Amino acid sequence: MIFIYSDKLLNVDLPQVVPICDVTDPKLIPLVGEDLRCLHGALRRATRGIVLKTDKRLWISLARELRPDLTIYVWGALIRGKNVIPILPSHEYKGHGVYYVKNKEELRQLKNKAVAGLLLDAAYFDPYFIELILRGKVTCNCERCTLAERLLCEPYREVEVL
Repeated sequence: MIFIYSDKLLNVDLPQVVPICDVTDPKLIPLVGEDLRCLHGALRRATRGIVLKTDKRLWISLARELRPDLTIYVWGALIRGKNVIPILPSHEYKGHGVYYVKNKEELRQLKNKAVAGLLLDAAYFDPYFIELILRGKVTCNCERCTLAERLLCEPYREVEVL
């Protein structure tokens, strides 16, 4: 599972985490802080989930109460539960989970580790290139590549000479 974090909506088919209260596109996952009005608006329209940037259990409990069917990603606290998944910084690897990766150097730290998902910063990763990798349009030299290895490999295209 790969998510793209950006400050604005991008024209890719990947799930995007964007700081927005009113979700208009089903591929968007709203990033909400400790703002009740924004949280309520995002929970009403979110379809894929919501990212809460908080370390307080009160906000997580409130979101779970309002939408028990929705996946809640918590950015800032190591809180797990039914439909609650923490997003941890890549340098704080704690086993199988979802990790925020700011740049390729942080991605190299996760190279041979098991991860459930990555939240990649669009400022340092090209979303269009990531989309090509996930669709299988880019090949890599490794056998049975992990997710991090596929994102780190130098792509090449085979050219047939006639």
